[in-house]
Amino acid sequence: MIRAFLAIELNNRITIEKIKSFSARLLQNQPKLKVVAPENLHLTMKFLGNISESLALTIYKIMKEEINDRLFQGKNFEFKLKGVGQFNKFSVLWVKLIGDIQFLQEIKNSTEQLLAEKLDIEKDKRTQFKPHLTIGRLKKDRINYQTFSVLKNLINENKNLEFGPFIVNQVKLKKSVLTAKGPIYSDLVY
Repeated sequence: MIRAFLAIELNNRITIEKIKSFSARLLQNQPKLKVVAPENLHLTMKFLGNISESLALTIYKIMKEEINDRLFQGKNFEFKLKGVGQFNKFSVLWVKLIGDIQFLQEIKNSTEQLLAEKLDIEKDKRTQFKPHLTIGRLKKDRINYQTFSVLKNLINENKNLEFGPFIVNQVKLKKSVLTAKGPIYSDLVY
């Protein structure tokens, strides 16, 4: 079985370096925070969980033909990464995507529909898609008043911080291997 997900990768080196620099600042202020490794920065389109090799192959083909070839048509779509936010009472810290969010919603909806119709894969229960790049996680049991206060101030101070461009031109099927040092992601290509 393969632990898999669908994602759009962040490939711009300058943008990655800016996020890395900001993440280092976060760590200085909150050492218990687990930051996302620069090579793992991505926009998750759908988490698939543990799937078989044959299902991964089928998903890869569907994504290539129905999403990447049909919706992207070899074009690049540019977004901006700007501002920092949080989910779940600061357990997830993220960078916001600015741009044609409706296009990303169309990709998300088309992906969900195709996988449900062709492979009977359950659609995401969340109705609203909030495109973001997770940059850090904090276990809920590590969030106290001081942590909350520090993170709240950092987010407020950086709500308009510009990280740079985010080019979107394909959705990749990714493999995730969980290790003690954090996840290792790789492309699944068939």
